[in-house]
Amino acid sequence: MGASVGIGGLIVGISMLVVFSMAYQAISSQIDSGLDRLEDADEPIPTFTIDDAILFDGAVVDYTIATPGTGYTDGTLASSTGGGGFAGEYTVDGSGAIINVVITSHGDYVSAPTLSITCTTACTGNSGTGSVVPTLGNAVYANFTNTGSSTIDFDDMWLFTNGANPAPFDTVYTSGISSTNWFTGETLFLQWVDTGTIGQDRISMTVGSTTVGHNFS
Repeated sequence: MGASVGIGGLIVGISMLVVFSMAYQAISSQIDSGLDRLEDADEPIPTFTIDDAILFDGAVVDYTIATPGTGYTDGTLASSTGGGGFAGEYTVDGSGAIINVVITSHGDYVSAPTLSITCTTACTGNSGTGSVVPTLGNAVYANFTNTGSSTIDFDDMWLFTNGANPAPFDTVYTSGISSTNWFTGETLFLQWVDTGTIGQDRISMTVGSTTVGHNFS
């Protein structure tokens, strides 16, 4: 009889320890969850503005050196038709053939313009044969200002056009200071050039739970 009572008490004791352990784990989990929520609550919500946004849907965004020519010296490119504001610079190799073009102003055109080639110093030889053909696409120019109290990582920033076409910010923005952070009070200038179809009427940025939109002008 005494042994049975002792075994019964041991079983009850073990059962109570199991119940206590389960209760302790549940309470610990609730405490951890509560602390996580408090930590999240302490982090300020990102706030920012899109100060302006312009879309040029007929910008010169790429080029093809159709004929490199010979006898050129390094010089400039401009549009001889359309008057849309394109400007570029080109470099040549030892024979005076055009080998590279840098677009310095994308402009905005209804149809692809004809580009004229101007040597910085006197062209020589068979220099009239060169030809650079432009490709039209889209160019977005926008300014964003971090008005909040926290630094935002570019990895947390997403751009959308008309609420779709998500693009990670750091894939379309190049920092002038080799930084991946958007600091408090800092204004970022975006030049987003694409040969595809950005062509929408609204741009928006999402950071965490905050989304701000702006119509293209």
